[in-house]
Amino acid sequence: MCAELPEITVSAQERESPAVDPQVRVLLIGGSEADASAIGSLLGESQALAFELLHERKLPASDELPESDLVLLSVPADASPQLPMISQVRSAAPNAPLVVIGELDEEKLALRSLREGACGYLVRSELNARQLVTTLAAALESRRMVLQLNIAREHARHLATHDQLTGLANRTLFHERLTRGMSESRRRQQKLAVLLVDLDGFKSINDSLGNVVADGLLRGIARRISSCIQEVDVAARLGGDEFGILLSQIGEERDVAEVGRRVLASLSDPIHFHQQSSSIRCSIGIAVFPRDSADPEGLIKKADTAMYRAKENGGNRLEFYTPDMGSALQRRNALEKRLRTALEEDQLRVFYQPQFDLPRDRIIGAEALLRWDHPELGIVTPDHFLPIAEESGLIVPIGDWILRKACKQNALWNREGYRGLRVSVNVSSQQFLEPGFADVVRSALDESALPPVSLELEITESSLLQDVEVTVNTLTRLRKLGVRLAIDDFGTGYSALAYLKRLPINVLKIDRSFVNALTTDPADATITEAIVKLASGLNLTTIAEGVETVDQLLLLGSYGCTRMQGYLFGKPVPPEIFETWLADPPFRWSGSEERGEKDTEGS
Repeated sequence: MCAELPEITVSAQERESPAVDPQVRVLLIGGSEADASAIGSLLGESQALAFELLHERKLPASDELPESDLVLLSVPADASPQLPMISQVRSAAPNAPLVVIGELDEEKLALRSLREGACGYLVRSELNARQLVTTLAAALESRRMVLQLNIAREHARHLATHDQLTGLANRTLFHERLTRGMSESRRRQQKLAVLLVDLDGFKSINDSLGNVVADGLLRGIARRISSCIQEVDVAARLGGDEFGILLSQIGEERDVAEVGRRVLASLSDPIHFHQQSSSIRCSIGIAVFPRDSADPEGLIKKADTAMYRAKENGGNRLEFYTPDMGSALQRRNALEKRLRTALEEDQLRVFYQPQFDLPRDRIIGAEALLRWDHPELGIVTPDHFLPIAEESGLIVPIGDWILRKACKQNALWNREGYRGLRVSVNVSSQQFLEPGFADVVRSALDESALPPVSLELEITESSLLQDVEVTVNTLTRLRKLGVRLAIDDFGTGYSALAYLKRLPINVLKIDRSFVNALTTDPADATITEAIVKLASGLNLTTIAEGVETVDQLLLLGSYGCTRMQGYLFGKPVPPEIFETWLADPPFRWSGSEERGEKDTEGS
């Protein structure tokens, strides 16, 4: 067996080379000119390989050693003193396999040669062309296998330490470099900084444009971050849309801030990918060693805290860690902890906002909206805690709870005589993509005995565009259950008009952002009218959200949108109040009345 060769760098050309190169340069060290001539004659008999023989009577210095593919070492009868030459040759030509030609046919001598690093031992008196060529070919094949092994080792090491999407260091390698860097900085009494870069709103880009485009953007972001740092620094993708930067050998903190500003500016320039263009905002948190922490985990945690402060301050900015940030993070963690127990302690509430039908002049449905009855803060609206629920994964169990609660409540109203009332439940992106979501809906209907037609599920455009095939399959299963399906906030995302005819939906909900400026902005009015006509052409119902004035109502009605919700018809209220509205709505409409006489109580 050939001794293991030292690890070497392999070029692409070497990786793709055949098992044995048909042109082989052989260097013979030792032996007489007659020996060289005899060996050259034997090599010349080969029909498969073309050999070029080079001869050196003695081992030259490393820088004078001719380049070769393989080395033959000729040793005299008294071989023992010559065997140390094997290690000298391997040191001088580490990448070339070595074969020894000796005078003595001794097993002990052959084994010793192999232990010293030779790939073969041949006896001069028994030498023939076939034996010589096959031995050399075997040595070359052994070298090729070692090269492949080194390639595999390098590939495995790269997989273990680098992010496969961007090619940057991964979390493991980043932590190793940080630990080593802190040790060096401590010994040299230098500063070191960690920057955590988190992309603002990247989830919506991923949801809207799909994974392929989002992955392309992440690769572009990685290249831009790398261009903002020096070779001695480290850029890493720590997971998802979070990146890390390790700056070593820093002088002043303003130098660190300058790197952060370069990253902000670089990402703000549009990134083009697959005919899409996107400008990226990010939040950067910075922690400095040794001021902020003396251990790697602590430094990363402090940078993470500063990054969340940057997000809280509007994003697209950088923040250095300060001690007072710890208390803010503790408050956020405390809120998440309280939210985790809110379900168990029955602190969550479902409020209902009426959906009004103009031709029938009555409430025909309700949207179920979540509230948190916090022990100290009172009723808390979702915008204060749903982001935490989404980040922590709590949005899925909370969403399932709302669904079951709303179904039971509407089933109760149906039994009390309010038949035909439909309840709408918002479905988060995470909840919709759960493999068993359709089964959860079926279970909620079965438990409550609510007729499926009395349940409407509202799903955002961005959720539907993540994986169209999966979306269609899930929506088809839901439609087979008999529930109604609505696209929420229609027109605010990347509207997939080409997919509308494929999606088994019933309702388009016009986003409040269009309704708010309906009477003052011609562009919003035009878009709203187009959505209503589009829905009508596809035999879909439209519901306008955020209606607050009679003027908005009249304009929507003129477009053909007759179902609406908003403060004009009533704010979200607890179920007991909503039930009184079913018998006596806070808003009444009659086409013969003048607009100034409309009852707008609750707007």
